[in-house]
Amino acid sequence: MKSPPLKIALIYLIFSIAWILFSDRVLMLMVTDMQHLADWQTIKGIVFVLITAVLIFWLLQRELAATRYANATLQLQEKRLRKITDTISVAVFIHRGGRLRYVNPQAVAYSGYSEAALLNMDLWDLVHPDYRAMVMDRSQARLYDPGGRARYELKMITRPGEARWLEVTADTIDFEGEPAGLATAYDITERKRAETALRQLNEELEARVAHRTADLQATNQELEAFSYSVSHDLRAPLRAIQGFTQALLEDNADQLDASGRDFAERIHAAANRLDGLIQDLLAYSRLSRGEIRLKPVKLDSVLAEALAQHDTEITDTAAKIDVASPLPEVIGHHATLVQVVSNLLSNALKFVPPGVVPQIRIQAEASPDHVKLMIADNGIGIDPAHQQRIFHVFERLHGIETYPGTGIGLAIVNKGVMRLGGEVGVRSALGHGSEFWIELPIKGRA
Repeated sequence: MKSPPLKIALIYLIFSIAWILFSDRVLMLMVTDMQHLADWQTIKGIVFVLITAVLIFWLLQRELAATRYANATLQLQEKRLRKITDTISVAVFIHRGGRLRYVNPQAVAYSGYSEAALLNMDLWDLVHPDYRAMVMDRSQARLYDPGGRARYELKMITRPGEARWLEVTADTIDFEGEPAGLATAYDITERKRAETALRQLNEELEARVAHRTADLQATNQELEAFSYSVSHDLRAPLRAIQGFTQALLEDNADQLDASGRDFAERIHAAANRLDGLIQDLLAYSRLSRGEIRLKPVKLDSVLAEALAQHDTEITDTAAKIDVASPLPEVIGHHATLVQVVSNLLSNALKFVPPGVVPQIRIQAEASPDHVKLMIADNGIGIDPAHQQRIFHVFERLHGIETYPGTGIGLAIVNKGVMRLGGEVGVRSALGHGSEFWIELPIKGRA
């Protein structure tokens, strides 16, 4: 866009050239008497001066009016802008080369300085020393490459010497006809304090959780060690009770009356139940204490060993075992899996209505990452309300007179599967049998 003086000069130049070229030709056509030509030349010059004077005056007036309109528009825009910046809750700092040229009331409120004092300061004087070099470098870089808006957080030092956190948005604008730096800031001091308090609280909570977890682990280890020690030490006197009652029944039965033999048989049966309970406690304790190294395990081999452990029960009950072989391979621990499957088979053989032949169906389903091994039976079933309880220690749903057991078998199953990184569950209904399942990985864990 051409400047007003240049526009006027160009118009004057064009008009002058046109006047010179055409006015002489017109004059020669109009004046034939050469004696009067000089007079007409003088008149032509006077006309030229008058016309150019009027033209220049008109152009100057036009440009002056345009300038006044532009100034008025600019002043109106500045008033609107100042009204906006004076009322917003964001601090506005405009600077050139770091020197503050404009601040709004919110900037005055944030800083604690008066407006006059701020306009005699550099922007850097308000920035905390930890952030001053960063702000100076970024402001200097924006003079050469504005690069759009930049947002960052920094600390400001107020007049009372207090450090306050600001979220700053930096940009470049035209101010008073020249490029200037614009910084808008929002006070986030309270948010920062809340974040610091929350972080400290989280750290304290994490420390408390870690401390309590360590205490709980130590307590569990002590309880497991105590359980193992007590269970192990109880077996010595228990074996003596079993041995003496067995000898009493075998060698001195004829010296006992009916009541004596009944008492001895009851003592022997109770000792046997207590021995089973202690053995289950030892097995549960070993699952918690022992080291388990996971590796590929063939479920067919696990099932064969578990079935062998119940060969007598299977024969005595004439149980029917249906296996959908071959079973897949999983990542686990052979001995632990044998114990888990053995306990599930024991329940399937034991919890059947009187006079019913146990029927057990064993199958597996494979997915890309897991294998689900299912053991279904035709037993008495489990009420859905109690299906979570049965995996806890000492949870029994039936009296020992009806179905023998210690109430630890399924807890051993649950503990063993958990240590293998798997899951265990049951689908059942009263009177319609049960299907226990364990889900195990088929790939090593990362």
